[in-house]
Amino acid sequence: MEGACLNPLRIAHLYELGPQPEGVLLGGIEVALLELSKSLTRLGHEVTIINGASNRAAEFQIDDVHVKTIDLADTMRLTWDPTNLRFARQIAFPFAALAADLPGFDIYHGHFYTSGVVANVLARKYGGVAVNTIHGSYYDIWRYIEPPIISSMYRLTERVLAPALARMSKMQIHTGGYFARKVIKWGAPPEKVVTIHNGFDPRAFKPDVATNDLIREKTVLFTARRLVEKNGLEYLILAMPDIVAQHDAELVIAGDGPHKQHLQNLVAHHNLQNDVSFIGAVPHSKLPQLISASDIVVIPSLMEASSLLLIESMACKRPVVATNVGGIPEIMTEGCGVLVSPRDALALSQAINQLIADHGLRDKLANKAYLRVIGSLTWDKIAQQTENAYATAVA
Repeated sequence: MEGACLNPLRIAHLYELGPQPEGVLLGGIEVALLELSKSLTRLGHEVTIINGASNRAAEFQIDDVHVKTIDLADTMRLTWDPTNLRFARQIAFPFAALAADLPGFDIYHGHFYTSGVVANVLARKYGGVAVNTIHGSYYDIWRYIEPPIISSMYRLTERVLAPALARMSKMQIHTGGYFARKVIKWGAPPEKVVTIHNGFDPRAFKPDVATNDLIREKTVLFTARRLVEKNGLEYLILAMPDIVAQHDAELVIAGDGPHKQHLQNLVAHHNLQNDVSFIGAVPHSKLPQLISASDIVVIPSLMEASSLLLIESMACKRPVVATNVGGIPEIMTEGCGVLVSPRDALALSQAINQLIADHGLRDKLANKAYLRVIGSLTWDKIAQQTENAYATAVA
């Protein structure tokens, strides 16, 4: 790509979920959007995040990032769910965004499909440039998490919408190259499609974060996931009987979501109540301590783009066992961690048992992982890449 924009831009990021004045917890995409926005402001741009309100519509600041929450006839308030982007909210958000007064931006940057369409409409209405980001795809796993008819409908929708949005927008950004390649194959113009992974904040996620933790007798396995079927936590729980049979280990799960009761029932069924802990959703600011207090981080997802937990764990020099899916191997390249097949509890237990038993291997993987991310995946680096994409879009 060509060099970065010479003049400061006014950028509007549009997404159905996002920061709220009440300070509610943010999911992975919302965290990524906020961190990217902060880094873009450090490059001199003026950034506004526009998302649906959880209560009353409001405007406020987070550092130098302006946040505007919008609503229309209470549709955003009534569809608010901090653990899940509800379909009703996706339907309602375009009407709220189009009814709001949102002129004056150079870039209208919509995240995922609905907001991507909204960004294009607003850009044409107000004379700006539309950019679209696709934060990964479930295309290859819909059949595992939805009934056949719904799965087929979702797959068809993605196959039509993703390349259509690439053609409509000036630039389409993907956080995982695996889906970018698929969208190009479906007919998206290659010159409009670019892969830009997620990043991490090196001021927060770094080796030797103080944990204020007591000396532990058990090996601590840690994961932070939204508790939904896509994230594969049931396979990690099913791996635990074999792990605790061989090692004195415990699993700590941070997160919340609609799959929580099922996972808790699975723990009880296998008599793992003393070996698996659910600590609930935690603020992103607490993750450096939780990651650093663990011995091994596990990411058992059925699909991921560029997982924040993966990148942040690598930045904290923690060894990672993750599934070989989506964008994970794009980040955790050879020698940076252990990749296993998805939906395979035995593969998970074997990989984790190997790392528990081999401290030297854990250190070797963690050190190489740190070197992999520190030079290229800080949010400031990601913002520079995004700025280059904007420069191409406005040219």
